[in-house]
Amino acid sequence: MNIFDFYTDKTKHDELAELLTIASQRHKYGLAANFLEKDIWVTEILRLLYDENLLSGCSVAFKGGTALSKCWGVIERFSEDIDLSIHWADLSSLLPENEQAAWEKSIQSKNQNKKFRDEQQKRLITWSNKLVKALNVRLSKYQIEGLYASLDQESSGEKIEVYFPRVVKGNNNYQLDYILLEFGGRNRGKPTKTIEINCYLNDIEGFEFLSLPKAQVNAYQKDFILWEKLTALHQFCTQEKEPNPDRLARHWYDVDCLIKMKFADPLNSHYAMQAVIQMKKHRWPSAGVNYEQILKGKITLIPGSQRLQQIESDHNNAILAGMFFSSTEPFKNIIHRLAIAEKTMNQHFNKIM
Repeated sequence: MNIFDFYTDKTKHDELAELLTIASQRHKYGLAANFLEKDIWVTEILRLLYDENLLSGCSVAFKGGTALSKCWGVIERFSEDIDLSIHWADLSSLLPENEQAAWEKSIQSKNQNKKFRDEQQKRLITWSNKLVKALNVRLSKYQIEGLYASLDQESSGEKIEVYFPRVVKGNNNYQLDYILLEFGGRNRGKPTKTIEINCYLNDIEGFEFLSLPKAQVNAYQKDFILWEKLTALHQFCTQEKEPNPDRLARHWYDVDCLIKMKFADPLNSHYAMQAVIQMKKHRWPSAGVNYEQILKGKITLIPGSQRLQQIESDHNNAILAGMFFSSTEPFKNIIHRLAIAEKTMNQHFNKIM
């Protein structure tokens, strides 16, 4: 039976809720029923984007925590956002042979850089509006009430929210009520690796009778994902404006997992490091953040005490919300290991750069 038939017929909602509750009890980590449900729709949206080619022929890299969880199983937390990077040159309709020249021109001066970013943002808004329309046309075919996509009008094309009728809900409001697609139009959408992903329900014994979505995604290359995460911590630690701590602690948890699991080697991935730093320096500047300090052995992974307290509080809230598949350590243990990693990286880059 197709899982979406339960949503089409409202009289089957209670039956689906019961099935998801049983699945939660059988899941090896006891993943909550509301997360199992949301994962169905996360996987289906990814299938629509990649397998049904709703991305307008652009190179779009799947990255972030959801990619780490669903593509590699390297983190043990439920990641509910879909983080995607559109290759900036594709969004600009540039031919590959013209890409480098366009990049060089755009970084010649602050004015050229700003002009590029402004033009790229306009292109992204147009592209995202087109995607929302395509998604809604496709989602209407399910004939499921309450299933639709909406562009966050204040996001400059960077956020699309996909709503679905939830049959189970969590114990608190930490989880979003929708699937958030976050797009970057000033970034790279390459290099990627094609990986097949499945729903978490697919691995639970006794649910073989269900037809569940799966997708062939283009996941960002491992060393690029690692450096995207490392530079994100550097930004959150050093930016002048206080970052919103809500749902922020996951980045420290993720980096700790990547380093522990030796997901990629931060000391020997210079091309990815340089590429990510240059992209963020020119395309995503933030007051107080100097990404090139990383090259001089001055990466910062541990924030000041006030920010650290707020982030630790968010980490504890995530634990209470059941966001982790298995028991997780105190946040101070994560920070301790990251402090060691920070020192190791800084000593290494200070010697070779």
